[in-house]
Amino acid sequence: MAQCLGLMNGIYASQKLKKRLKISYYPYSTGTYWPFAISLLLKGGEELDSNIQTKGLASTSKVEVGKVLTGHPLMTRKISYEKLLSWLRKLHLEPYLQFLRRELAVMGSAKKIARISSYYRAISGGFAVLNIPEVNKEMHHRFLTAKIKSPFLINKPSANSIVIHYRLGDKKAAGQYPADFNSDKIIDPQAFAEVLDEIGIQNSMKVTVVSDEPKLAQHLLQKVNIRAEIASRTGSIWDDLYIISQASIFIGSNSQVSKFASVCVENNGGKSYLLNVNNPDNFYNFSNITFMQVATLSLENEIYSVDFNLEENAHSAYKK
Repeated sequence: MAQCLGLMNGIYASQKLKKRLKISYYPYSTGTYWPFAISLLLKGGEELDSNIQTKGLASTSKVEVGKVLTGHPLMTRKISYEKLLSWLRKLHLEPYLQFLRRELAVMGSAKKIARISSYYRAISGGFAVLNIPEVNKEMHHRFLTAKIKSPFLINKPSANSIVIHYRLGDKKAAGQYPADFNSDKIIDPQAFAEVLDEIGIQNSMKVTVVSDEPKLAQHLLQKVNIRAEIASRTGSIWDDLYIISQASIFIGSNSQVSKFASVCVENNGGKSYLLNVNNPDNFYNFSNITFMQVATLSLENEIYSVDFNLEENAHSAYKK
């Protein structure tokens, strides 16, 4: 979904500047391996390079989707090109270099991408969360062309339907990351129960859970008396995304999936509650989102480990 957010930012810039969209992708840059998975949403000629290597990264022949790259140069003590970039970021010098090469580093800021001018030749992440009708229409068209259920399809949301997105996966390695990757902790399941209580719907409506690890998510929610049905056992993010888009109430977190899904929910007239989002100002043109700060699981919890396991079918969209 981070890739989809990037695509939406690119479409916005392309439409505004009347320039053709071209995409290059770095699958190892976040410290976790995420291969390019949105070729099916691109038009001919848009994909330049979907596998740009990270300088100083050891062999990538045995890396696993969704797992932490322990050999990433920022995860070691050796001096490297990536370490140099990290120092430049800490000294707040990198933006000047990016400006000189006519690259707009969005850094999640909706204001930055909204003000983009013809001076820039490239944009880079993290990308802002944009709810722009013209961009949503283009995304809807691309989903239809790819023969995927479009989460931008405008339907009346299913009455009293609640979907929780519980992000787990590589967040189980929180505390093991360098500051550059900024991996936050897992939300305490009790926080979801408290949100349901606060909006007055605990135990009164059907709850569905979407997760990169749905069985574990369901188990954690059961511990706090939330009886949630698993949305999909296929591991397909596209199926999960469509289910979220049709919800009347969506409860998500500070994750790329939740951020992208909130656009689809907003577009469809639903209500979103996003937990522990760092900067709500980075959401553009939203009126049906409530941002809440909630508790997370302590790093002493047994759920955390740099050598975590993933459920079967996890991240299947990356393997097709």
